[in-house]
Amino acid sequence: MGDKEIRVPKQKRSIEKKQRIKDAAIKLMSEKGYHSTSSNEIAKEAGVSIGTFYSYYKDKKDLYKELVADIYDVVITPMNLSEDSDNLSIEETVYLYIETVFKGHEYETAFQREIASLSEQSDEFREIEMVHKKGLTQMFISVLSAYKDELKVKDLKTTSYLILTTVEAAVHDTMFHNGGKNKKAVIRELTAMIVGYLF
Repeated sequence: MGDKEIRVPKQKRSIEKKQRIKDAAIKLMSEKGYHSTSSNEIAKEAGVSIGTFYSYYKDKKDLYKELVADIYDVVITPMNLSEDSDNLSIEETVYLYIETVFKGHEYETAFQREIASLSEQSDEFREIEMVHKKGLTQMFISVLSAYKDELKVKDLKTTSYLILTTVEAAVHDTMFHNGGKNKKAVIRELTAMIVGYLF
């Protein structure tokens, strides 16, 4: 849509319009997928003109990036393992992390499934998601550093990567393909597996 300036809504009515666009996009992309949803359809579903859509977003991908950021805010904000781990054992910290990831995936599950699918299909979409995952890796490295003298593993960066991707794969499979069945058992066994790997 060229280089024209994108509006940042300040008035209540404008904020509500922008939120309607975001809600419509999540609904349609969850039902039909990103690629099968057009900007025109999103505007129509939101009850705004296509001109209004483009006053807030350069294009559909710009909107998608904001939606991914919003999802990660909801999923990651409750996680402050570095702070929590001062009062918890490593087992409790790992359990809390896995439980929090599960809770995060209860929010807009169908849309999160679309995010995961797009990340697997394209490096471009994966990069949109990876921007938000970097902080998680650093947080986990920080937690593991507190136990470095007791750990069997020495490469904390690779260890954090393995833990995060293993948890994500298990959570995605449980939430996206099994409707959250056996969630408690998965959390329990995954915690035991990770702690056994670390110590």
